[in-house]
Amino acid sequence: MFYSPKLFVRDYWVGVPLIIAGVSVIFIWWYVLSRLHPGSEQIFLHYNAIFGIDLVGAWWQILYLPAAGTAIWLINFLSALWFYRADKFLARLLAVLSAVWEIFLAVAAFLIVGLNI
Repeated sequence: MFYSPKLFVRDYWVGVPLIIAGVSVIFIWWYVLSRLHPGSEQIFLHYNAIFGIDLVGAWWQILYLPAAGTAIWLINFLSALWFYRADKFLARLLAVLSAVWEIFLAVAAFLIVGLNI
């Protein structure tokens, strides 16, 4: 069952990653939507250091990156809230890994958008 959300967020190992991941999600949405504008041309969606650009698509497909980040953030923190009463370590691990994952997605969004500008 769900733990008290107030006590859940006050836990340092849950609250700080929640804020970091939330700010990262907001940054990713803002950065992608402010830098890339709708158009009919193809954009680069993936870059590989060995092969170079290996995925090209429509402009709206870049929105999969922030959408995936938002879904990961919501699923991890709802799961952490669910597990917090039974296993605080697992809940904290989910929260911290979610923040780390969101930071990696923010860097990926920054690089992919920079590739297309």
